[in-house]
Amino acid sequence: MNVRELLEALIHQENELYNLHKLGETFATFERAEFADTFRLIAEEELRHRRTLESILSEESLEGSEVIDYMDVLSLEPVLKDKRAEPSSLEELVVEAIIREQHAYEMYSKLSKILKGPLSQIFRMMAGEELKHVYRLRIVYEAL
Repeated sequence: MNVRELLEALIHQENELYNLHKLGETFATFERAEFADTFRLIAEEELRHRRTLESILSEESLEGSEVIDYMDVLSLEPVLKDKRAEPSSLEELVVEAIIREQHAYEMYSKLSKILKGPLSQIFRMMAGEELKHVYRLRIVYEAL
């Protein structure tokens, strides 16, 4: 896998997370309205992550960066194994979302440690937001 493929995979996963949280917003609207705003907020952050990654891809910001030397140790398998989720309930959706958010957190944390400067800060910020998503989703899960 090269840097372009990595970014494309991450963009795909952010898009899947966005779709999953929008579905969560829909489920919550009908089942547990008090959680609809939580899913909407998380979906908006995932959309921002996707746009950030698309910008990094279009500007070729990672080309020639330190990440190239570490591609084999990034453990991409969890991120790449995530297929389209098809939850049949809000509870299933939350469990799936927690797993995917955890995968995203781990990937962005690794990238923030490998990279230097502004790119490191961007991925650290994204990792922090993914961790907040996990926390919020666990609160939702406990309340179900």
